[in-house]
Amino acid sequence: MKTSLFVWIILCWCTNIAPCQITYATPDTAYIQAVEKALDYLQKGQCQPCLTAYKKAFLIAQRSALSTMRAALCAYQCGQSELAKTYIQQAVTIDYSIAEETWIDYQSAPEFNLVRSSSMKALVQEVFAQKDAQLGINPSLKSQLQAIYTTDQQPRSRVDSVMRVYGQNSLQWRQLWQGIHQVDSINLGKVEQLIQQYGYPGKSLVGAKLGNTAWLIIQHSPVVIQEKYLPILQRAADQGEMQKTNMALLIDRIRVYKGQKQLYGTQVKMESTGQKSFDAIEDEKNVNKRRAEVGLGPLEEYAKQFGFEYKLPSN
Repeated sequence: MKTSLFVWIILCWCTNIAPCQITYATPDTAYIQAVEKALDYLQKGQCQPCLTAYKKAFLIAQRSALSTMRAALCAYQCGQSELAKTYIQQAVTIDYSIAEETWIDYQSAPEFNLVRSSSMKALVQEVFAQKDAQLGINPSLKSQLQAIYTTDQQPRSRVDSVMRVYGQNSLQWRQLWQGIHQVDSINLGKVEQLIQQYGYPGKSLVGAKLGNTAWLIIQHSPVVIQEKYLPILQRAADQGEMQKTNMALLIDRIRVYKGQKQLYGTQVKMESTGQKSFDAIEDEKNVNKRRAEVGLGPLEEYAKQFGFEYKLPSN
């Protein structure tokens, strides 16, 4: 017996459809030590040493939007709102999509969960709104997709803890997934209305991060819905309105569900023994070429992220 492991981005979302990896803005040892200490202080609730460590790191390099957003959080927790706002502005300048993702994503940046409803929210929204105005983003549409994304992710952020504490045969597990399916159905209706009104609500309308939200909701839906919107999603990916990596995952997911071979090797299966491997891949010797075309790394490296070895066939 086998189980398919359907995995999507989270950096993360992770943008390469793989478990998130730690990377640094510079290989400088002093910088790495400083940001690691800063994050440790942040997780312990020690805002002042956290802030001091980030300041030390930024004297060496300040090219990480994630670390700069975390520095803003430390400053906010220390009551230094103006410094927090400055760091948020710097993070947006470094990489707006990562700064936005850090604030939005409940799973990839859980350290922000306690302040997303605090007065720090106003600081973030002010800076983001200024950037959105520069980019010509539709604020109303973005707000709607933000709400949809949040309702999608909130219950899913509990999946690991519920499974760990209660197990997959528990009442709590069943209730959690009943709630998730209800949310998915409601969100799908909202996304379908938005697509009818705007076409695919992608990057040019709502920004890079939320430009993947409609795809996310559709890939959580039954395969008949996925196939219905596949042409629209394909056009959006071709036009740069959503990530091609996400399109590859959806194509593979549909094909595997229908008993066909996948194209990009994004779908991993697990036997009852716990052994993992890829679902069958069409024209397997050329899979890495197809992966490269959509921005995915080599399958050999992707396999390592799931804890197993893979070798590309020679013929």
